[in-house]
Amino acid sequence: MVLTIVALVVGALTPSVRRQLMHARVNRAASVVAGDFFLAQSIAGRQRVPVTITFDGTAQTTTITDSRVSATVLVTRRFGLDSDYKLVSFGASPTSVLVLPNGMATTTVIVTLSDGSYQRQVRLSRAGQVRIL
Repeated sequence: MVLTIVALVVGALTPSVRRQLMHARVNRAASVVAGDFFLAQSIAGRQRVPVTITFDGTAQTTTITDSRVSATVLVTRRFGLDSDYKLVSFGASPTSVLVLPNGMATTTVIVTLSDGSYQRQVRLSRAGQVRIL
């Protein structure tokens, strides 16, 4: 009798818990992308050279590179199904942005993160403001 009640309660809560976990992954990924924007601003300011953030929708990665001739890769993050975030969709418009040492960007970029049913957007404005929408 008790096992039946426990199984019934667990069965009723499972879809809700799964949905909450999926939303938490998308929210966490959005926070990480926002943190990468701040990281790029910080690196550009410390090194006094512009850095480039590139978004690859196919590989579902974010890459921060030094924009000098050597183009050294500083940070790469993965957001696809093989990562902790397990995102189904990852895209940005435009696919790359140059962050200047004063914290400003060359263009406004919007990154869209989704698990299929829930999505968040992270925006970096030309003035350097980062917002999770």
